[in-house]
Amino acid sequence: MRVLITPQFNAAMLQIGKNAQHEVSQLFALASSMSREQLIDSPLLTKLEAGGGDVYTLRTRSTRVFCTFDSAEDLLFLDVKEVKHPSIETPLPQESEITLFGSKGDPKAYIARDEDNTIYAFDGRPLAYLDGENIYGFNGQHLGWFEDGIVWDHKGLRAGFTSSKCPAFTKFEPFKGFKRFKPFKSFKRFAPFKPFKSYSTSNVDLLTFLEAGKR
Repeated sequence: MRVLITPQFNAAMLQIGKNAQHEVSQLFALASSMSREQLIDSPLLTKLEAGGGDVYTLRTRSTRVFCTFDSAEDLLFLDVKEVKHPSIETPLPQESEITLFGSKGDPKAYIARDEDNTIYAFDGRPLAYLDGENIYGFNGQHLGWFEDGIVWDHKGLRAGFTSSKCPAFTKFEPFKGFKRFKPFKSFKRFAPFKPFKSYSTSNVDLLTFLEAGKR
């Protein structure tokens, strides 16, 4: 898909910081690599309800890019604003347990919210835990993020899903084994900067992804 820019967008780029400019440049490259359908279906794009016409925003960590599609279905960057305060985290659903599925709809693990958001395999092994939206292993490694019902890895790829977000029909959950004792939590490593979220799915199996956090 072609991505075009307006004079107003060029002028706005000069008013934002260097880091924000770098984020927008990465966003430009990412949008150029996607089809219109992929971009519309991705979590990056949000349609603005107020005002006339089909105007959207594309989000980075610290900017909002205002854009639209022209008659040739090219993406047109209209304006950019720097955001000082990122959006509030999406809270977890209220179920006591949240099943996580692989990309083919197979249940791989579940989050026990009443046990400090520990992530268990169905055989009862404690694999990792949530700290806010961050996923940590018991070995202290930062594994990724859980946002909007999706597990994201460090490359911005989708590594796991709740049932409502899974791209495939979800299968029946197996019997949950007896929960084993949780190991001591090692000192947490610093979480890296979040990458741009991709429409693509990770090739790493979700259980393998979570097992990287074992002690």
